Amino acid sequence: MNTKGSKYRSIISRNSRYKFSQNPLSIILNEESLFKSAEDTEQREEIQRIIQTELEEDFVVGGHTDFNHLLDNIQADENFFSPAHQIENVKLCSVFIDLRNFTRRALFVDDPGIETIQEIAKLKQRAISTWIKLARYYQAHIHSITGDGLMILIGGTQPEDEDDWTLGARAYLLGLRILESTDYLNEELKQELIKKDLASFANNHHNLLDIKVGVEYSPKTLINPQGVIVNINGQKHAVGEVKATSFEIDFSAKLLGYYNKVRDEKIEGSPRYGRVFMFGEKYIELMNFKEEILIRHYANYEKQMFNEKSSRKVYYLDCKEFKDEIITLDDVAGICNVYDNSEYIKAASIDIVREVKVQHG
Repeated sequence: MNTKGSKYRSIISRNSRYKFSQNPLSIILNEESLFKSAEDTEQREEIQRIIQTELEEDFVVGGHTDFNHLLDNIQADENFFSPAHQIENVKLCSVFIDLRNFTRRALFVDDPGIETIQEIAKLKQRAISTWIKLARYYQAHIHSITGDGLMILIGGTQPEDEDDWTLGARAYLLGLRILESTDYLNEELKQELIKKDLASFANNHHNLLDIKVGVEYSPKTLINPQGVIVNINGQKHAVGEVKATSFEIDFSAKLLGYYNKVRDEKIEGSPRYGRVFMFGEKYIELMNFKEEILIRHYANYEKQMFNEKSSRKVYYLDCKEFKDEIITLDDVAGICNVYDNSEYIKAASIDIVREVKVQHG
């Protein structure tokens, strides 16, 4: 398989968050570090500062920060369809996350009444807020809160978005952190059940949480405002949201429909939760994973329309061995057929050549 050029080291050189060896999830969830070296402490403090800075910035849930201005300029219904108010061929990674079985948990609030609706809402909020903080850490955008989960977009017009492969690498890091959060959240849930003298329920995985994560890459996304025009005191305003439109954007959610069968048929050992990472075909092409990384083809998503058939491949990874191990962009590059062709490395190469010339006269 041919290697792929990327400018990921330029991204790293401009932003320290992508080279820290400390896991931001443990810091978000206030887990104590097992390491107490001065370097580890310094990294943890810097990660805390980055997360706090992200939460102090003015960001919104919904749409996309870089493109929300498109809705602001809509003053008539026909503007929604105007190319002047749309942006084509935007490159984005779509990360879709879903907490499994939360509707089922609410069904049993009254009988047997082990969890209250307030406790269920608190549990969901704990998960959602954790994922939002992680998304902000990896400079992603919360496109929507979708019931029991999130739709997150990575890509846009910022300097960190200039390299396609790096979009996918950030999505991979974000996905791993979210899957890791399954373990943290389940440990908290177990402790709550034990406090209620319900240890037997705490040891049954059917009573615990499971998180589904699907990722796809969309190389040609249409960014377009959607909504309606309202008239308030004689002034016309658009009420709605900026949306990302492409097959691949929606397909990240469709991937999760294969999750149960993949987990039950393909994953061995215990626990099975927090291990299945679902990928779309375009994302696999973007990342160029090495052959020893066991990305498996599970099924084909097939549909027919306009007398034509079309299909896309569905992939999965048992990411057990990568959780808490793949932390930096360099780590992701290490499992992919990718090399650095950034200006950063070119400048470094020129400096080495100059030094050699000086030494040899």
